[in-house]
Amino acid sequence: MPNPSLSGVPFTGDFKEHFKWLFPPEACFRLFAAHGPRRRGARKLSSWQWLMARVHHALARAGTFATHVKQITGISLSDSALSQRGQSIGWKLLAEALPAILRPLAEKERHPEAFHQGLRLVAVDGTRFNLRNTGAINREAHKRRNSKGNGQPAFAQLLAVVLVELGQHQPLAATLGWQGEGEMTLARELFASRELPARSLLLADRLFGSPWLLWDLQPRLESAGSHYLVRVKDNIKVVVKDRLADGSSLVDLPVRDPATRRKQGYLAAREIRATLTLAAGGKSVKIRLWTSLLDEQRYPALELVELYARRWEQELFFRELKESLGPRGKALDAQTPESAAQEVLARLMGASLIAAQRAAVADHAGVEVLRISYAQVLEGTMALSRAFELSHDLIGNPQREEWARRLLAQLAETAVIPKRKPRSCQRAVRQPVKDWPKMRTPTSMPLIYSISLDNP
Repeated sequence: MPNPSLSGVPFTGDFKEHFKWLFPPEACFRLFAAHGPRRRGARKLSSWQWLMARVHHALARAGTFATHVKQITGISLSDSALSQRGQSIGWKLLAEALPAILRPLAEKERHPEAFHQGLRLVAVDGTRFNLRNTGAINREAHKRRNSKGNGQPAFAQLLAVVLVELGQHQPLAATLGWQGEGEMTLARELFASRELPARSLLLADRLFGSPWLLWDLQPRLESAGSHYLVRVKDNIKVVVKDRLADGSSLVDLPVRDPATRRKQGYLAAREIRATLTLAAGGKSVKIRLWTSLLDEQRYPALELVELYARRWEQELFFRELKESLGPRGKALDAQTPESAAQEVLARLMGASLIAAQRAAVADHAGVEVLRISYAQVLEGTMALSRAFELSHDLIGNPQREEWARRLLAQLAETAVIPKRKPRSCQRAVRQPVKDWPKMRTPTSMPLIYSISLDNP
């Protein structure tokens, strides 16, 4: 069964108590006892303390892991000792902890923007993290072909495919790879190992618009009462069964095993073809969607075309994951692929913690969650956490609660982002690759558009 929602966590500056609520020590000890390395005597730093400090380190902008272990636990250990401890734990053990930590945040009554017709909005996509050029990484990690020529790529990369709750930017599940795995391979692993939240609507881009992936995913969606809305490529052939009143079509998708090319059957879906035309310049974009929402009366085609734009939130989540929670340089800090995976997983756990804090601020301010500055909530949370650690023997619980209340009230006033007008920016890059035009003067204009359906 899917995990219960995290919604309702109070705003706090006590990092230990928040992480304890997120992942109780008893659950951590059971996990490490069942899957962790065999203990050799009493540990100076417990498994739960190690994991809590690892997440704290992912959220802190400066300092070594040993520094943050000392700050959050009061225990002094060298970076080399902590590195050995991390190697003995491995990254797969942290991945085993994700289902217990990453749970949905939104509730229908409190966060209607995170739902559509009662369906929780979630999205899946992949992102890449650059790895350092260490001996271990160069031996074990795969370097992708350079897109600008035949030269050697500068960095190996770690690929992460992440399931995200929209409207909250709450990570729900993730799979990682650094040996040349593709996003489709990791996505199949993700959906095979983790149930979707009940009554959810999965949004995905063209890479995931594959009949084979949707065929594999359909039983899991049906068991959870969930659906999909994905963009697909124009060259995939389908069998049109019926034209619906709103201009969309009921189609059968031929499903073939990509390994053998043998036909496995047909998948019933609804296809929506539309053209989005910008008022400024008259430029148009054609879009083709498949969905398992077959009722055109309850789910009109134009409404679903506009809803699909919400998928872009996942790119904003990845920006938060890489920049707000990012390391001090462009590459991950880790020296091996396994420790890089630990770093990304700890960052996802930290993103869940900040998402809960952000939701508490939004509830207090009476605005949508995404109108609260992620960076300000992160900065305020870590500053208050540091103050609490330094003053643990100087102030009591009433004073700590008052500090947290004052920070919450302040963020509810200062961290609210003004409503932004829809904008349309030029599709170009400063250093062009392949077919993208070179951007010389960045442009931005009000986004005014019209949508027309053009199913055949």
